[in-house]
Amino acid sequence: MISKTVFFLRRFFLFLIIVLSCYSSYSIAAEYNLIPSLGVSGEYNDNAAFDRDNEREDFLTTISPSLEFSAATSKGNISTKIAADFLRYVDETDLNTENLYAGLDAGYQITERSGISGNASYIEDTTLESELFETGLINTRSDRKRYNAGVGSSYKISMTTDAKINYDYSKTEYDDPSNEDYDYNQIKASFNYRLDNQLDLMTIQPYYSKRESDVSKADNYGISLGWTRLFTEIHSLKMFLGSRYTDLREEGESDTSWGWVADVNLLKKGENFSCDAGYSRDVQNDVSGELIEVDKIYCHANRKIIGRLGVGFSGNLYFTRYERESDGDIRYFEVIPSLNYQLTEKHNLQLAYSYAEDDDEQAQGGQANRSRIWIAVNFNFPQKW
Repeated sequence: MISKTVFFLRRFFLFLIIVLSCYSSYSIAAEYNLIPSLGVSGEYNDNAAFDRDNEREDFLTTISPSLEFSAATSKGNISTKIAADFLRYVDETDLNTENLYAGLDAGYQITERSGISGNASYIEDTTLESELFETGLINTRSDRKRYNAGVGSSYKISMTTDAKINYDYSKTEYDDPSNEDYDYNQIKASFNYRLDNQLDLMTIQPYYSKRESDVSKADNYGISLGWTRLFTEIHSLKMFLGSRYTDLREEGESDTSWGWVADVNLLKKGENFSCDAGYSRDVQNDVSGELIEVDKIYCHANRKIIGRLGVGFSGNLYFTRYERESDGDIRYFEVIPSLNYQLTEKHNLQLAYSYAEDDDEQAQGGQANRSRIWIAVNFNFPQKW
């Protein structure tokens, strides 16, 4: 595992040097930011593999180094991040792993009205946590790799109207042969109109996506209407509602379905308080390629109590259903209260507790739950020039 991480780091730094060399060749007057970070946490987990039948408790240590770099000029910007999580268990050493992430985002203003953007990333993690966060489903733990790339362009038609189009591609590979590797393509357009009050933005967003693997193909067509409202400088609402049509084909058979999609987000951020809450509904696929519809309700909030001490709360609630079955929703939720203490401007101490519960009547073993408690220290070392 360590040799794999070293190989990954070498390739990423070579790629980063090439990108920065190209960028600096035309951006002498750029503003640069570099943020090395290090996180260290100790955790107790009463169900380390989130197993329904065989709960195994253990202690683990996580070391999380990361490096962020950004540069910006009057016309362009580029940012990149590399991060890793090294997880080490005391007893359940078979669960030891490294999660890796590398990402790059860039944008350039071609003319006063038009611009282009691009992004690329590589993620290596495990299905237990990643697929759980995306779908609300507990899966047998195995390694997962995901490659992402995307390009986009925008054009300002008038003072109040603009249009955007984006293409995104991802490839997901699983180490477990029982899971289904797949390619995902999506094209999304946005037509935006800002009202005269400069506070309301209306959006029409058609899109098409295709998920393809060796055993199944799924085409998804949809359109959403959006409204974004800026109530104050610190308080905003974004709401998208629409419909979708999905055509799933496997083993020579085709199964079509209609549904509705949603993405609602309320954001409020002040000097001593921040809150991000919302609801989303969309169609996805599980690791075996089965079509699922996922409803998600979430809330993340932080508030400073006194001096350097603050409290936080994070909660996620999922209702997941299989399109081909009518056995009811699979429910999963997690709540995370926390205490935070700002040791210095750049160093933070956190004490947190998590309780998660999965309720799937069709799964062997029935209900599963997991409790975790951890203490973490995070160090940031920002540099600017």
